[in-house]
Amino acid sequence: MSSERDDARAGRWPVALTVLMGTIAVVLNATVINVAIPPIMADFGLSQAGAQWISTGFLAAMTAAMLASARVIERLGQRRTFEAALCVFLLACVLAAASPDAWVLIAARVIQGATAGIIQPLALVMIFQSFDDAERGRALGLYGMGVVLAPALGPTVGGFLIDWLSWRAVFLPSIPFCLLGLAGGWRVLTRRASTERVPFDWLGFGLLGAALVLVLVGLTALSEYARLRGGLLTAAGLAFAAGFVIRLLRSPHPLIRLAVFAYPRFVLTVGIAALYGAGLYASTYLVPLLAQSVQQMSPSATGLVMMPAGLTLLAIFPIGGRLADRFPAHRLNIIGCGGFALGTAGLALADPTTPFWLLAVLVAVGRMALGVMMPALNIGGLRGLPSELTHQGSSMISFARQLGGTLGVNLFALLLEIRAAHYLGGQVDLRSLYQGQAPSARALAEITRAFRDTFAVFGAVFLVGVGLAIGMAVLHRRENSGATGRAELK
Repeated sequence: MSSERDDARAGRWPVALTVLMGTIAVVLNATVINVAIPPIMADFGLSQAGAQWISTGFLAAMTAAMLASARVIERLGQRRTFEAALCVFLLACVLAAASPDAWVLIAARVIQGATAGIIQPLALVMIFQSFDDAERGRALGLYGMGVVLAPALGPTVGGFLIDWLSWRAVFLPSIPFCLLGLAGGWRVLTRRASTERVPFDWLGFGLLGAALVLVLVGLTALSEYARLRGGLLTAAGLAFAAGFVIRLLRSPHPLIRLAVFAYPRFVLTVGIAALYGAGLYASTYLVPLLAQSVQQMSPSATGLVMMPAGLTLLAIFPIGGRLADRFPAHRLNIIGCGGFALGTAGLALADPTTPFWLLAVLVAVGRMALGVMMPALNIGGLRGLPSELTHQGSSMISFARQLGGTLGVNLFALLLEIRAAHYLGGQVDLRSLYQGQAPSARALAEITRAFRDTFAVFGAVFLVGVGLAIGMAVLHRRENSGATGRAELK
């Protein structure tokens, strides 16, 4: 038994590197598409709301699939699940690059999102199982490079590919990482699958999928000023979401084992993870829109605005992992949420005269904050769970992060549309700005105000994250006091 454990520990870093390749492949595709939206809209004649589905279709599918990941891993085993998901993802990349129309492209994005939703929780669980508590921070820091660094660098890579080739080329950078992940998975991942066969809750999964689709379609309709239809669809989505919660309470084999919510620190972690997802994905959606509309930048220049953020993450992730090994998670979460709120508050002051370097610095401040909190977020949530709930806890944290990202993109895009319409005195189509058409001086001033309002609300939301992290600190202090008291009694 000792020999098997030593062999597993000897291969722990190859395992971490293998799952990192898979994570980079799938997460890079989540944001590399954002700077490609204007030429896609031009090629396929899409409205802003239709183009939004290219981004949110991926995120919605990823969100739903994350809750199915634990069951898939139990059935197929870690290696087979990892390889199958990467193969399907690779084929979807090729399909997206060759899409003849918008519907095929959106379908390919949904397939990409579903496979990404399987791979991300699997990668987190494999790292958590391969490393002991003293090294998990560094290992999760490496994993976090894929989760945060790839989305940060995605717009930069995508911008250059669009200017040099076409928007279809933005799907190609993921392919080498898929191949590296498949090669590594064949060599270092275990073939074992669970002998336990737990039935999959198809009804619960269907309710969740219906809730996500209806809410997202409803928010899209609201952004197109179809208030009655949007309101009804959103209400129907919320009703399905309520049905999903009821199913969790009544099903003998729910998608989420509600036992994980018996741990208050984990509950707070889930809330911060949702905000983290909103911060990561909504900012990556909004900043290119700000740069290409208000600042009138080209796709490659927009990508360059995001590049310092990615380079900053390269430096901060190893530090964040080591800090997570040395300091309580709540401290790093307070710093992370507070730092992101500060960077976003700076973006709320941006206008057409804001220099390029200042925009890049503000985005980098926010990414640095996310990099500091990423390892601590996972460790803080999973450390207090018993080993039998680690799979479910990992899936739930990933699910919360992606749900926050999915809803964050749509809600902040809707807020931007509402504020722009308010200032301009009626309906406004941001597509023309996003495609680089020069607005009038008045329109530019009013749309700048709409962006300011949106980023101001964005920053305020992250102050809620600071409050949740303070709640984690209170629980940590109580747990330590209780442990000290029990030791004195003994």
